[in-house]
Amino acid sequence: MIHARSGRRIGVVLLSATVVSAAPAAAVNLFSVQQDVQAGRQAASQVERQMPILRDAQVTNYVNAIVRRLAAQAGGPEFSYQAKVVNSREINAFALPGGYVYVNRGLISAARSEAELAGVLAHEIAHVAERHGTEQATKAYGAQAGVGVLAQILGGRDRRLGVGEQLLGTLGVNAAFMKFSRNAEHEADQVGAAMMARAGYDPLAMASFFDLLQQQKRSNPNAVATFFSSHPPASDRSARIRKHAAQLGGGNGRQVGNLRAVQSRLG
Repeated sequence: MIHARSGRRIGVVLLSATVVSAAPAAAVNLFSVQQDVQAGRQAASQVERQMPILRDAQVTNYVNAIVRRLAAQAGGPEFSYQAKVVNSREINAFALPGGYVYVNRGLISAARSEAELAGVLAHEIAHVAERHGTEQATKAYGAQAGVGVLAQILGGRDRRLGVGEQLLGTLGVNAAFMKFSRNAEHEADQVGAAMMARAGYDPLAMASFFDLLQQQKRSNPNAVATFFSSHPPASDRSARIRKHAAQLGGGNGRQVGNLRAVQSRLG
């Protein structure tokens, strides 16, 4: 536990499935910080019943060491961040409200440096710190059931199920917490890059990982098919991050562990 200030119901859980809006209004979030944690915990329980979690302490501890280093610089509410590795060779990662972070073994194996892996994790931590998941849930549930109904649930006047259970029963995990707007994706990139710089990682590594995804798209498109079907173009994101990173400066090169040793365990 890491403290920081700061069709198919699940199917393939996307890094951050993107919904593009022409002129998005200011985000509204009816959830309290405590309800972020409650809803995220219930969603995590559902995810872990339906997705294979890798049971390798060395790999998991390494990922959590990176998350701990980043989360210390996250800002925002004081969530308890914890990371788990999904036993899937697809290149992907995602996070749930309250600090539940998941990264696929395929992404760890694909990263060329610890900083690239940290770039993905920083992006996901930024979604949590900026509370994008419950902003999305407010929008999605409000559109389907009505804002008044959601307000009753969150206000404790509808006690039939927990907050997360009611939302997940209606929307599913993806629609409830992970269909982010293009603006939210760009904000997570920007906040994540700044987080990396404060933590001592070179934020340009986040851009270089998107370059890697472009290469993977050409050589092994199946590995990144869901990513490219639901995200802003990697080249566009890479260019934005490079521009922002130029203002942040590079990192100190310090690593929390040996990525190559971890990758060798994954095969």
